[in-house]
Amino acid sequence: MIVPGIMGSELRDTESGKSLWGVGRLMAYSARAHMKRLRNLAVTEDEREGRTGRVEATGLLESAEWMPGLGSAHPYSSLVSEMRRSVVHRDALLPFPYDWRLSVEHNGALLAETVRRHLKAWRAHPEHQRYLVDNPEAGAARLVFVAHSMGGLLTREVLHRDPTVREDIRAVMTVGTPFHGSVKAVLMLNSGKGLPLPVPPAALRQVAPTMPGLYDLLPYYRACEEDGDMRVPDVEDIVRLGGRRELAKATVDWRTSRYGTALPEHITVVGVGQRTWTSYRLDGDTAVFGRYLFKRYNDGRLHLDAEGWPQQDTRTGDGTVYEHAAQLPDVVRPVYFYHEHSHLIRSRSVLDMASGLMRGLRHPGERGAMLGDEATFELHTPDWAGLHEPFTIEVNGVDDRTADLECTVREVSGLDEVLSPVLRPVPGRPGVLEAACLPDRPGMYEVEVNGGEEPKRRLVPVLETEHDG
Repeated sequence: MIVPGIMGSELRDTESGKSLWGVGRLMAYSARAHMKRLRNLAVTEDEREGRTGRVEATGLLESAEWMPGLGSAHPYSSLVSEMRRSVVHRDALLPFPYDWRLSVEHNGALLAETVRRHLKAWRAHPEHQRYLVDNPEAGAARLVFVAHSMGGLLTREVLHRDPTVREDIRAVMTVGTPFHGSVKAVLMLNSGKGLPLPVPPAALRQVAPTMPGLYDLLPYYRACEEDGDMRVPDVEDIVRLGGRRELAKATVDWRTSRYGTALPEHITVVGVGQRTWTSYRLDGDTAVFGRYLFKRYNDGRLHLDAEGWPQQDTRTGDGTVYEHAAQLPDVVRPVYFYHEHSHLIRSRSVLDMASGLMRGLRHPGERGAMLGDEATFELHTPDWAGLHEPFTIEVNGVDDRTADLECTVREVSGLDEVLSPVLRPVPGRPGVLEAACLPDRPGMYEVEVNGGEEPKRRLVPVLETEHDG
């Protein structure tokens, strides 16, 4: 089973047949176009009440997409192709697209039903029967989940709803799953107030508070700073951000009831080394974000400095999920990679791990030194850029092994434009390289830096920023 993350499934309006998400070629790349698409994604009252069907998921994402506040989403074509080569027969593989605007509880229930049907169908499949004749020691097929981002939450929901399915699971691999939430969901729910975004907050306010799936991604750790301490955001905190009380209560209740659900044979892939918001505080009704938490003793007490102030502890992650928020207590050995959230699932190392699961790998320790990312340099780009405004590409952590890095910028939404900005050392900042990039057309640009074991990539939408408010 391949279970994608939020924004990772293409969506279509069933009445008009119009694509709502996963458009592919978007030649008119502008803030206005994004505003229009955002408004079409708002969840209606009927949908929140369970009367769904207005929108359907038609498949896994096959083109790069981007949402203000949440960031970018990459296609899943590389993962699907890799897994098809790894299974006994293509019918053994089942991607699970879903309407990610809706709650994890809703979509997890659909996944639970799909899982049972798929396993039953594959066990009865002629290719499976033929495989057992040739390999009688293998036994009946069992489930392997490869879940990215929100997909890991759906997979855990399956275990909560049907504990008996545990016996039929051989392995679960989660990649960048926000088990404890993401502060980026706070930005989206708070309508981008206080930050430069290409669409006005009013456009986000029409959409974000309506989406139950977004609430399920809110941080569920001490991320809310107030009065010299940090705490887990509660219902009132979510309402203050701009959330709806009934959806806030539903997500808090849901998280509390699922917290103790463990995943069997769980391999966790965690992104690190990327600048990641880990906390926030409210200034009036505007969220102010930080890349730190407060240090604490083992008993939970704050670690104070000589002047009595809480000591800040700078943290990283994959740019979306704080590294420890992507882990569950039952995980023995997380596997760390220096990749951005949406690129994790496309990296060669992660694809190799997923393929290895189909050949009997149950724990990453079995691959020893083959695992882990030696190229620890960091790639940083802006979340978006305006047309005719150069944006900066920054690489940190450059050493002798990665000094000869090359940068390529490709437009990936249909324009086929390729740029080659030159990375140069930054005076006074050892180990830092920078390049300026100035595309002359709007579009979705993928920045790729080659060096070390495999490339680092990030998406940068370049938009015409005039909009109608």
